[in-house]
Amino acid sequence: GELLDHWFEGEPLKAVRGWDAVVGNFASPYTPGSAYVLLHHVFGEVNGKVGAWGHAIGGMGAISDAIAAECRARGVVLETGAAVEEVLVEGGRAAGVRLRDGRTLRARTVVANVNPKLLYQRLVPRPALDDDTVARIDRYRCGSGTFRMNVALSELPDFSAAPGTQLQPHHQAGILVGPSLRYFEQAYFDAKSRAHNPGWARAPIVELVISSTLDDTLGDSRLASPGQHVASLFCQHVNPVLEDGGWDAHRDAVAGLMLDTVDAVAPNFRRSVLGWRALSPLDLEREFGLVGGDIFHGALGLDQLFSARPLLGQGNYRGALPGLYLCGAGTHPGGGVSGLPGRNAAREILRDLHRGPRPR
Repeated sequence: GELLDHWFEGEPLKAVRGWDAVVGNFASPYTPGSAYVLLHHVFGEVNGKVGAWGHAIGGMGAISDAIAAECRARGVVLETGAAVEEVLVEGGRAAGVRLRDGRTLRARTVVANVNPKLLYQRLVPRPALDDDTVARIDRYRCGSGTFRMNVALSELPDFSAAPGTQLQPHHQAGILVGPSLRYFEQAYFDAKSRAHNPGWARAPIVELVISSTLDDTLGDSRLASPGQHVASLFCQHVNPVLEDGGWDAHRDAVAGLMLDTVDAVAPNFRRSVLGWRALSPLDLEREFGLVGGDIFHGALGLDQLFSARPLLGQGNYRGALPGLYLCGAGTHPGGGVSGLPGRNAAREILRDLHRGPRPR
């Protein structure tokens, strides 16, 4: 926030840039270290355009489908719907996995693309880990203050600032409801302090993406009837852990608040909603393994980056046990759809397979 205040005057411009500092980050734009999160979000590129954001045609699952198709073409055997219950440890090294259906799969290498906290606290048997690893993973911070919604709409939003329900350029952009850095800061303080409710912003930040205006595969042929649309709401700030009944008791009330927040700037929004699905931080953890709803598999704090991600001594993608490797957002360089954690982990795995494991 201080960086943006120094370089820019207009609040709308500072808000657009400041959103990158708090998206997926349970923090104020004035929290020390938030400037790195802004930088993290503008590191990438799409088709050679630096700092651009892309939309995956067919939805994010289409990326996984494309990777799976390429793997199968190269002879890789894939199995989905096979939840892992435990990492097998034999002779002090990872030796495979036990699935929830009781089957065991043995391998000389186990690669985990899950939140490191989930890996070490739920999947790797506690006796297999040394006390130092257990203590450090207990301190590994997760929780990104995120609440997600998918909404079906009978028509496009009619924004007070840009009227009309006919398709216009702003309908195909990321639409941010949050006018200033101070607004972002207050949203964080509300959720963090629980002073006004069990733990969410009274005036939340909402980023709206109307996916069906960008992707024909989400429109008439799949998810929406002619003239109708689907939208995604990325909302902050909410406390990852709620008191007074927990998230299951408050999900619907918070969802209503998010819809009302958009309705305040697009007065037809609420009445155009045909249906919605909300995902609280707890839902994100239960359904997708995002501990604390953390979309980055761990906070992007300066003490959890680079060689310290997820832990010092494991920044080279090698886990706490021989034969165990980590990839995904919980490893360097962190969240975002870059493919770099997997590429880097594969490189280190191949080195170990060809040359033997490096000394730890």
